Amino acid sequence: MNDIPAPSITVAVDPTNPGQFFACCGLLELADCLWPGAEGWFAGDGKKFHIACEKPQGALQELLARLVMDPPTAIERLERNVLEIPPIIAPLAFTLDGGSTIALVLDAWTRIAVLKGVPQVISNPPWNFWSGQQTAFRIWLSLRAELVAQFVRFTAVEFDELFSQRLLQKGRFGFDPGPAWNSLDVGFSLNEHGLEVESSPATELLAAVGLQRFRPVMNDDRDGFDYCTWCNPNAPAVAAAAMAGLMVDRRTARYRVSVTSRGQYAALGSSYLICKGDSDE
Repeated sequence: MNDIPAPSITVAVDPTNPGQFFACCGLLELADCLWPGAEGWFAGDGKKFHIACEKPQGALQELLARLVMDPPTAIERLERNVLEIPPIIAPLAFTLDGGSTIALVLDAWTRIAVLKGVPQVISNPPWNFWSGQQTAFRIWLSLRAELVAQFVRFTAVEFDELFSQRLLQKGRFGFDPGPAWNSLDVGFSLNEHGLEVESSPATELLAAVGLQRFRPVMNDDRDGFDYCTWCNPNAPAVAAAAMAGLMVDRRTARYRVSVTSRGQYAALGSSYLICKGDSDE
């Protein structure tokens, strides 16, 4: 594409970090909610993510401010079929306009299944990484508080490097493999002992948003998947198809990632490049 628009938002991204990749998808999703017609694409060998939208100045700051403006509401039952939802996986409903409308619902970690003849809302592996006393709602509130604290003191450079701004924290969704560890490596489970692990609040929150639309094709065991970068400016609906590998070209990079075990928890591990361009693996 020769007619590449000037980006309104640019963030550095490590394409081998699946959390950062899906956080870019989340940025694009939110930008399109706030400024319809937003388009996003990867540049610089996949290490920069650009978004072009109608908000040329301060777009990233406003987007993050809207994301953390109001806490979400946990959805405890489905209204149409009156199914109760376990609190640990309760979907999250968001407003981006101060409470006037519900702009976004996140429920990628749930699905409806019929068990022993009874319809139920159950977890949707692998996206329900957390367990124990954690809930999606509590995790979001904890990460939101951490991002707010970061947001008020960020410099322009730190906004550009948004995903690499990590903090020690207990609650997380498990999308950012930066704090990856295995209980066998350290001799005990950090989660079970309530210890903090370093991760990026922005990556965790925005990846949760991104996964609502940008669903990768899982392998047969649902313990891993592939995802692709795209290099042409695309709206979210088209970009989701490109992410799934349906629009490859010579610049497309395909990555593979597995789900790793972290004691009672699971999480995404770091990914690796499996092919570049439109050739077969």
